Amino acid sequence: MKSQEIFPENRQTAKLVTRGRRSGLPHIVLTRYVVIEGSFYVLGGKTSSDWVMNIRASGTAKLRLGEYVYEVSAKPVLGEELSRVNAAFAKKYGERTYRQWYATSEVCLKLTPESPPQTRGVIIGELDSRTDFRQWKTQNVNYYDRVSTAFDSASEEYDFTISQNYINRWIRRRSIAELLRITLPSDVLLEIGCGTGAEAVEISKRVTKIVATDISDRMIEQLRLKVEARGLSHRLVPLKCRAKEISKVASSLPGGRARIAYSFNGALNCEPGIEEFPAELANVLEDGGYFLCSVRNTFCLSEALSHAVALQFGKMAPRKKQPIVVSVGGMDVPSTYYSPAAFVKLFSPLYDVRRMVGLPAVLPPAYLSDYYLKLGGTRRVVERIEAALGDRFPMNRFGDQTLFVFRKKGGIESTEKFGRGHA
Repeated sequence: MKSQEIFPENRQTAKLVTRGRRSGLPHIVLTRYVVIEGSFYVLGGKTSSDWVMNIRASGTAKLRLGEYVYEVSAKPVLGEELSRVNAAFAKKYGERTYRQWYATSEVCLKLTPESPPQTRGVIIGELDSRTDFRQWKTQNVNYYDRVSTAFDSASEEYDFTISQNYINRWIRRRSIAELLRITLPSDVLLEIGCGTGAEAVEISKRVTKIVATDISDRMIEQLRLKVEARGLSHRLVPLKCRAKEISKVASSLPGGRARIAYSFNGALNCEPGIEEFPAELANVLEDGGYFLCSVRNTFCLSEALSHAVALQFGKMAPRKKQPIVVSVGGMDVPSTYYSPAAFVKLFSPLYDVRRMVGLPAVLPPAYLSDYYLKLGGTRRVVERIEAALGDRFPMNRFGDQTLFVFRKKGGIESTEKFGRGHA
């Protein structure tokens, strides 16, 4: 392996991963760096920055450059060595950038790899997978094992990735708002596909308890660390469980049932046993109870229009053939997208659909977030249109995802007013 491949000097930034001093949770920052004689050097503005204090407390960190992951030891830099680092920063990034951002840095750290780097799949856009479904099947791997491994791989950077994406943040806020419209302070909720628990932590402030499930061991571990760090053990119960086996968590629910269950951000798109799921969920959902879920759609109008404007006509309908292969944590995983009509049909024997929301209907999908941000002030107009049309027919059926509000049949009719967006 060539030296420049082991120590890629031409990249502008690296991901520096430290561990919280008290929480043990990953803390990720994007940082500029230089390479001198086989070590990485970074400059920090403040000694009080969390990542600086984390790395000083442990003396170790991870540095990620593309597919390479380096376990590094860290030590402070002073004197003549610091002068070399400052000169190298000015040379690599330019005198103006150096003076503006780094001339008054309070800390410089030398990060020395402890061993050759590990390689891990590059985190890319969800629809930028390297294989199609036919190629993926030739690998002859267990689907659940692959999905679990992929989300294990994504877990460390999951919160960082979501937080850096404007559309993902918008989707999260909208999803939580829809759920909170029907929750009561006395509710014990059931979540399917909780990931690292960002939504569950937020929602737990408004209800009595949440039983949060996921297929990934490491996602569940991240949530357990959050529960411990925030003192939420009385409000959040993380459990590993597949969606199609969700009735196994009945013993963790009062009386074995919940009034409301939810599943956000397409977790059910990665459940090959989806035909079994509605009945399985019914075993732990009260009669008349609600199930909110968002699943990825087979057609996204804003995606098609975005690519048409860019004259990328071949990319206007990337979801036409199902299942498709998506990238999760740098790994390729098959995922099945659904039209709203097909998804409602799966649930219709046991549930009524009460509300459908495009998520988003007018804004582009999350992988086009960077292009959307270039609209600048025009975004306010687009988002006003989204607010007006996102839950109206027919726009509520053409989003990147569709958020469904299902009600289990058999209970006393609710007086809840859902307003616009009925099926």
